[in-house]
Amino acid sequence: MEHVVLGVMGASGGLGVSTVAVALAVRAARFVGATVCVDRPYGGGLDVTACLEHLPGLRWGDLARSRGEVDGAGVLTALPAHRSTRVLAARGQRPPDEVVEATLTALTQVCGLTVLDLGTEVALPARCTDVVLLSGVSARQLADASSVTEVLQAAGFPSGVRLVLRMARRDGLSPEQVAAHLDLPLAATLRDDAQTLSDADHGRTPGTRSAGAMASVVDRLLLACGVGGPGLASAEAP
Repeated sequence: MEHVVLGVMGASGGLGVSTVAVALAVRAARFVGATVCVDRPYGGGLDVTACLEHLPGLRWGDLARSRGEVDGAGVLTALPAHRSTRVLAARGQRPPDEVVEATLTALTQVCGLTVLDLGTEVALPARCTDVVLLSGVSARQLADASSVTEVLQAAGFPSGVRLVLRMARRDGLSPEQVAAHLDLPLAATLRDDAQTLSDADHGRTPGTRSAGAMASVVDRLLLACGVGGPGLASAEAP
């Protein structure tokens, strides 16, 4: 089985990186079985985004005193889950870097898809096979996205980066022109979606709706990354 490691990052804050990351892991589970969505060890709240904060299970802080090789299957089964999607969220003491690396290595070996919530960090884990970059379209957001793109290109990731534009329905910019300006392939346009906001307010895990703006965009991204099946072929164009 091919193990895909998908990093999701935002050029700016407040673009819904965590929501997209969880939705990717949830929707991919239909095709690859066990998936895991991993929070930044110094972040926090990914289990809240996934609506799993009330469930027991390991968080990053529980792994802080781990030593040596990590049992990926053991960690996976101990995480809070939505069906076959599990979430490793930040809470408590931040584990040392070597523990983070060992845990990620172990999880990627036992999961068909590992989704890393990178937040706005441009320090890209070398293990990512694909990267999704979310960007807004205001002048400030585009300036941030340009800076991030330069870092990604310097890191050797230009062919593996997929751009998702967060746009309000009133925005008059052409998504294709924005992508050309950033010199990145446009994977999808994610419009503001009241349904996604309502789901968050009512404790519904992202990615569980069978249709809608979020489902369409996430399915496109999964197809582009080689995850999915014929059922995704009808996903909407950007």
